[in-house]
Amino acid sequence: MKNIADFKTNHFFTLAPRILGYIMIVIGLIGVFSRGFETIIISIIGFGISFTRYGILIDIDNHKLKEYLQLFGIKLGKWQSLKDYPFITVLTITERTTVRSQSNLGSTTRKKVYRITLLNNNHYEKILLKQLNEEEQAHKEAEEYAQLYGFDKVIYSPG
Repeated sequence: MKNIADFKTNHFFTLAPRILGYIMIVIGLIGVFSRGFETIIISIIGFGISFTRYGILIDIDNHKLKEYLQLFGIKLGKWQSLKDYPFITVLTITERTTVRSQSNLGSTTRKKVYRITLLNNNHYEKILLKQLNEEEQAHKEAEEYAQLYGFDKVIYSPG
């Protein structure tokens, strides 16, 4: 059995289209019983919208990684050498979300997140492995990944 780690990082679509996808799944399944089997296509499209994700596979035995797009369970992407990304770090990012009402008044919220990220030699190329809300937990997991996969844990400093 291969020793492959799978890090699912992000959904392809934002929350609103994913909710629409879930609704399409339900509508398509209901339609199968009331209209006929051809309405299953609506559910299939809904599944595609709701469950398409990005991620990273790390093949420990062969020292390779693959950034992928998962569509209907198929992980599309190209393998590359894990040696191209020898470093791991925790990046602190402030995410901002703005919600606007019909009167165009906005409400903005900010929160800090901590991203465990692989870095190439000059730190210009980054690959997200995992995002966490707690700094201590992020550093602890980065240390574990560094030991497990042979990365050097560093402080991000491009150049």
